[in-house]
Amino acid sequence: MGIGIFFTPLQSGILVSNQEGENLHFIPWNSTEFSIGWKHSVEQTPWEETFQIDENGQFRFVSSTYKSYGAGTPDVEGKVEFLPNGFIQVTEMERTLPCFSLFYVPTSNYYLKNTSKSIPLSTFVEPYTNVQLQYKKLKLYEWIIFKIKSFIKGGAVE
Repeated sequence: MGIGIFFTPLQSGILVSNQEGENLHFIPWNSTEFSIGWKHSVEQTPWEETFQIDENGQFRFVSSTYKSYGAGTPDVEGKVEFLPNGFIQVTEMERTLPCFSLFYVPTSNYYLKNTSKSIPLSTFVEPYTNVQLQYKKLKLYEWIIFKIKSFIKGGAVE
């Protein structure tokens, strides 16, 4: 029974790792929804995508909100709505992702947010890093390993 405790899920959250699979940060996450936002590199305007975390830990698309059309802008699927504040919002797209990948560029000001907090990726991601975000339920032994590595590195787990 004592050994079984080490395999019991302890904490759910967003795991941030790099292209080499090195875990950079673990963010405890108690919400079933999150948004990732950034400044578009060409248009220099805000962009935010919102996802729900499904029962399998995958990210189900909820909406994309942005100021202007540009390269990569969804415009042929889903429901497009022009908001009173001048933004465009796309909803009703059938997309599910096992993870969210991005190339972290400091000028893009990437952040994760839920209804109560916003977390800039700059606090734990080095510039010009390929980053992957995924939902993970840490087991006790994984949590302990994160805590030890956090202590050694100087703080990688909240």
